Amino acid sequence: MKKILVCVVILVCLCSCASTQKKMLTLTTGMSQEQVITVMGVPERSELYEAVDGSMVSILYYRMKDRGAVILTLKDESTPVVLVNGQLIGWGERLLDSNINQLRVKTK
Repeated sequence: MKKILVCVVILVCLCSCASTQKKMLTLTTGMSQEQVITVMGVPERSELYEAVDGSMVSILYYRMKDRGAVILTLKDESTPVVLVNGQLIGWGERLLDSNINQLRVKTK
């Protein structure tokens, strides 16, 4: 059963990479996290942080280029999609850096 699940996940990732850039063009700020996932699909990885003001910051990472049957995608190979309290505020590495600094995310 685990082998089948792993195969399905790999196939979905491979199929979704080709059109990830097109999908990203349809995103608009203010979308809910559920709407983003409906458009983009399940992210390669995600992170959740709490800002100093109590806001919850979600970062969803989507692979932009197909690298074949790669199981683990590194953060620098992906485009981050940033949500605050479940609402999309934007995407891209520069946005991520500036917003994380502005929100003063708590780190361990």
